Amino acid sequence: MKTTALLPIAAMAILFIAACQEPCPEPEEHWEHPVLSISPDIDTNIAIVQSYMDGLITANEEAIRNATSADYYSIAQRIPADTGTVDEIVANWQKNDTTRSDQKIETIAASCVHVAEGEKYAGDWVHFWGRYSATDNATGKSYEVPYFSNTRLENYKMVEGYIYFDRLSVFHQLGIDPPGPKGAEGNEE
Repeated sequence: MKTTALLPIAAMAILFIAACQEPCPEPEEHWEHPVLSISPDIDTNIAIVQSYMDGLITANEEAIRNATSADYYSIAQRIPADTGTVDEIVANWQKNDTTRSDQKIETIAASCVHVAEGEKYAGDWVHFWGRYSATDNATGKSYEVPYFSNTRLENYKMVEGYIYFDRLSVFHQLGIDPPGPKGAEGNEE
């Protein structure tokens, strides 16, 4: 390699070393914005949503109800079978507990932000990125699906939630055909 080819690399290294010589400024403890800020209840709010998630996979009705308000509503994929009130969610996950085994939720990351009062989505929002896995008892096959959950809390209770995941990948992993479109023969979902 020619010496002239090494000159740009050496110059970049000198710049990086020089940039690291001055101390970096201290980060602000809490970033604030007129509309969006880090919630002061970040740890509490994340723990509430985590207890709810743990309650789902163990079909623990008390944990689910303790984490949610009486009028909590969850929307998952905009599919009726996964969307509902607290009573419907409890019933669905109690059913899931009989059709699935080895259910696990792995949290990859969690955050909580506060949207200022007067804004359309005011309140504390907890965001979870994770992986759900289970074994389908009917097929005996295991599956894993990443998910994103977005939940609004008021007075330390979950009041609304949205969850997104790749439903089609679950059918593919189980080796079964997904249901057809709504209204198709034999499919009322």
